[in-house]
Amino acid sequence: MQHIDTFSQTVGDSVNVKIDDFNNLSILLCSLPPLLTALTCNIEKVPASLRFPHERWPEVISWKPRAFLYHNFLKNEECEHLISLAKPKMVRSLVRNEKNGVVGISSGRTSTGSSIRRGHDKIVEEIENRISEFTFLPVEKGEGLQVIHYEVGQKNNPHFDGLAIIATFLMYLSDVDEGGETVFPSSSGGLSVSPKKGDAVLFWSKRPDGSQDPSSLHCGRPVIKGNKWASIKFFYSQEFKGSYTNTQQ
Repeated sequence: MQHIDTFSQTVGDSVNVKIDDFNNLSILLCSLPPLLTALTCNIEKVPASLRFPHERWPEVISWKPRAFLYHNFLKNEECEHLISLAKPKMVRSLVRNEKNGVVGISSGRTSTGSSIRRGHDKIVEEIENRISEFTFLPVEKGEGLQVIHYEVGQKNNPHFDGLAIIATFLMYLSDVDEGGETVFPSSSGGLSVSPKKGDAVLFWSKRPDGSQDPSSLHCGRPVIKGNKWASIKFFYSQEFKGSYTNTQQ
């Protein structure tokens, strides 16, 4: 309310042009602090050419599943930092069998992966706090960061992100020359996101009522040319106290 009062006083005293109610609301929403702007300031899409090169801004890209694209979410140095932390301990990504619970290597998931514990260092902590700020999901309800690497031909077949996971935050740490798209084959509009270094995608595996959203089925298309580096943070409805096992359920 204090922000609204200040806004009304400022606009009323300094603006001589008549502003209709809708545009006045638009200006108000886009003047909110970043914590709220991520949710509200999406009334009009502004072409990238009119934005600052490294400006961070959200875009609603789907409602089935609920998915949001955060442009320029990570700085270049942050992307390189996460890759450098993960490289020394990369191992083959694993899959948990839905029927018998057995964990092992699968031809459907051919990436390599590594983990970075929550609050590993100042940069990691800043990234995790930013994720929480933009998604409204508390840091403690998420796993540590997973870093995934795909070489040419490597992929991840269509899957859901585990029964207990409510949302997934996927950050692209590199550009990919060709291929490597994140695709949602059951989405309402054929949603496909091409990797762009620094961008991030939030998508919800659960509906607001807690049921599984079938449209959240997704896959990583094979890399055709180049390398794909990404980082993932899974979120749960309760505080996460487990450990990362490089396993996809």
